[in-house]
Amino acid sequence: MKRIAICGAAALTALFAAACSSKSNEPTPAGERVITFKTDIGAFTRAPQLDADGSGSFTPGDSFTLLAGSGSASRTLEYTLGTTTLRWSDLDFAAEGATVDFAACYPTRTLDGGRFDFTVRQDASGDLLMASARGVKVGSELPVALHFRHAMHRLVVKYTVEDASVDASTIETSCTARNSCTVDLAANSLECGSTEESFSARGGQVTLLLVPQAADGVALDIRAGSLSKQCTLSQLDACPAMLEGGKELTVNLTIRDGAILFDGLTIEGWGSQGTIEDEISL
Repeated sequence: MKRIAICGAAALTALFAAACSSKSNEPTPAGERVITFKTDIGAFTRAPQLDADGSGSFTPGDSFTLLAGSGSASRTLEYTLGTTTLRWSDLDFAAEGATVDFAACYPTRTLDGGRFDFTVRQDASGDLLMASARGVKVGSELPVALHFRHAMHRLVVKYTVEDASVDASTIETSCTARNSCTVDLAANSLECGSTEESFSARGGQVTLLLVPQAADGVALDIRAGSLSKQCTLSQLDACPAMLEGGKELTVNLTIRDGAILFDGLTIEGWGSQGTIEDEISL
């Protein structure tokens, strides 16, 4: 009898283990799967961990606005890195087998119909970052890639001083340009506004953030000692007609022989640095 009881107990144990193993191998229902994001940020961002060249990356505790949509339905939420978890079931409009479009911006903004107004500033938080990921299959467990790009344009003015009467640190650069726009986050686009503002900075090299706009509406007024120069960017050889978001225009000027002379320009992207993977937070 004792031998039979032992064999019976062993059989029950085997059956229980098989049942648990079968249960653990069952796929997670689509609605309960966690949505994760892989983000990277272009250089010169307003982000913690900011390097000398302006590159950076998100860190736990950073927040940005996330818009998730499918068809005419959408949901807006604030994403805080490393806090809680978003599952597909939290997007009640996301039917299994369908796809969802994601869009995001940093810093956080209040959306009205997926849109918001933005005014550029020349300070640490003056930049606007945007990202989008379209056609993500509902229930997918792959990280959703959000590549944050700069929505603003970066203008750099560099001076080479070959005139002993001019101190580079006292050169004043004033730039007059349109300063606002309306952003359509769902469409990942922006429309330049009509208001203008003059931004000023001193030194042998200045950097300004501009709303993307036509170059013929951007004017420079330069004062270097007794010398001065006024022009629009479109008057400079090889300047693009449009100043695009996520790009950097560098204007080189040389001061010599009692004049401020144009010495060429370059246009390039800002590049990308920093990645992080994390679960979406609510």
